[in-house]
Amino acid sequence: MDKAGLLENLVSMSNRYGRDPELVLAGGGNTSAKDETALYVKASGTSLATITEDGFVAMDREKLSGILNKEYPSGDKEREAAFLKDVTAAKVDPADTKRPSVEALLHNLFPYRFVLHLHPALVNGLTCGAEGEEIAKRLFADEVLWVEECRPGYTLARLCSDRLREYHQKSGKHVSILLLQNHGIFIAGDTLERIDGLLNEVMGKLKESVVRMPDLSETGFDRTAVKEAEGKLSALNGAFVLHGAYADALRFSAGHENAAPLLAPFTPDHIVYCKARPLYVDDLDDLSKAFVDFRNKNGYEPKIVIVKGLGFFALGSNEKDARTAKMLFEDAMKIAVYSESFGGPRHMAEDMINFIVNWEAESYRQSQNI
Repeated sequence: MDKAGLLENLVSMSNRYGRDPELVLAGGGNTSAKDETALYVKASGTSLATITEDGFVAMDREKLSGILNKEYPSGDKEREAAFLKDVTAAKVDPADTKRPSVEALLHNLFPYRFVLHLHPALVNGLTCGAEGEEIAKRLFADEVLWVEECRPGYTLARLCSDRLREYHQKSGKHVSILLLQNHGIFIAGDTLERIDGLLNEVMGKLKESVVRMPDLSETGFDRTAVKEAEGKLSALNGAFVLHGAYADALRFSAGHENAAPLLAPFTPDHIVYCKARPLYVDDLDDLSKAFVDFRNKNGYEPKIVIVKGLGFFALGSNEKDARTAKMLFEDAMKIAVYSESFGGPRHMAEDMINFIVNWEAESYRQSQNI
């Protein structure tokens, strides 16, 4: 397949999956295609749904592979800065101002032509499930490689490189499906048909395993109280406010214990677009004080506010920002529900949360979506 055909197929795959809200939200997910010398990977901050050939960055595969042989500083900030510099230097065209996906190195590890990386709520119900690894082995045997939660960037790429090599040495096969705990899924194949088949197989088996489906149907709520809450939140920081009062939103907001599955992040995407934690408030009268206390304690204002009995409120600097936060929090609700079928919710570890909060690469990705 020549370069033109490769890119045509890559754009087609990206757009098709990117337009499916069950698979892709906001700027999430990434794709790539490769030949013997170059990897064409989605640029950070671009949307799969609308991406064109210009939205991909051509990377030198030999230079990318060489990064895995380098020694980096042990400190997170220093290591990731050096890693980013080397990944940037691996671009085929140094004048290209686009930044390659932070997971470009991971894409290069697969010896297949096409790679698809997604964060579907159904898949993350499994990867964010307390018994996810055990159930994945039962459902997929050795057809899937599970990798435990790990710092993204260089550390994750290094770990996956080792695990993919071990898998190949043990089984004689190359990994086609990679599940990353509290993150998402990678699927690799030489044809789009192969990618489709593998994804359909995974999604099908997971759907068969789910005991309860998320319920985002509209339901009744106290409109007067919601109006009051919206007014208070808007006055606190001039934010654009959107309300969510679906059946599951009201169920999760019935009390602090009910809301517990949503009070910590499941994946990096939830931190990027919803901040690390939402604010939960028992009494509407305490909302203003609780908001200020949250800001003083955490150093940032909440993007999501859960009010007992009223559902949740998504805040943003503009409508798009608020809508994105709302969409990602709905995703978190879906994951919480799906995880009930996979041993119950397992949130990101505290050190992982802190890493993402301070990671420049994710700050850059968020800035491209506002």
